[in-house]
Amino acid sequence: MNDRETQRRTALGTFLRSRRERLTPGEVGLTSGPRRRTPGLRREEVALLSGVSVSWYSWLEQGRPITASTQVLDALATTLRLTGAERRHVFDLAGEGDATPHPAADGCPAVGDHLRATVAALSPNPAFLLDRHWDILAHNESEAALYDGLDQLPVQRRNMIWLYFGWPPMRSLLKNWEAESWAVLAQFRASADRHPGDPRFAELVADVSAADPGFPARWERHDVAGFNPALKRFDHPRLGLLTFRQAKLIAAEDPDLHLVARHPADPATRRAVAEVAAGS
Repeated sequence: MNDRETQRRTALGTFLRSRRERLTPGEVGLTSGPRRRTPGLRREEVALLSGVSVSWYSWLEQGRPITASTQVLDALATTLRLTGAERRHVFDLAGEGDATPHPAADGCPAVGDHLRATVAALSPNPAFLLDRHWDILAHNESEAALYDGLDQLPVQRRNMIWLYFGWPPMRSLLKNWEAESWAVLAQFRASADRHPGDPRFAELVADVSAADPGFPARWERHDVAGFNPALKRFDHPRLGLLTFRQAKLIAAEDPDLHLVARHPADPATRRAVAEVAAGS
């Protein structure tokens, strides 16, 4: 078993344990008993409810090289009350989902001129291009105007996770920073777990953890999620209240590249982005 597979199995075991420890016996129809010291469910309880042996489930959490069928993974997902995104995450880590190898990358992948041109052509609407690490590889002037300082950041910190957690102005810039930050981190966590051994993820986690004392606890929750279209509201110090609908598209030539476009959701936002494009 190679290092990548070992890391993937370890990530699977850690994730399953984190979900097991969140459930209470009452949530799955069990009584807790007077001497319960284990947070959440015990391994034997998950095994019983899922129809597997205690030893096998323990080995799965320990990251041992065992095979899990789709039927067993389905049973575990049901027992652990996993969301759709969490279930897909488990299947990916177990090698039953998208098991296409993704080699670890040093730095950012090359971005074709056609993708940069597409980002620029979406003006006056803000748009940007992300890689799998959530590094911002390209952006147009309208997107830069939302942040007032994006271009002045060092290249390694032009990253959406850094902006959410390591860049203080973001917490007042976004009207709903608390909820959005959880959602963004859950998507980032899913990407990180799908690419074990990629050093850029570890670098980002360490950098953001040093900047935000609350980040390590969030990271250790192992929350995962997929993209969910939602309104994005900015309370911009110069442009006022801005509301966008957001779309994320995958580049056909490289599924690790995502183009994100923001479209005004009201007339006031439409006027504001037009003013930015006009140089006002």
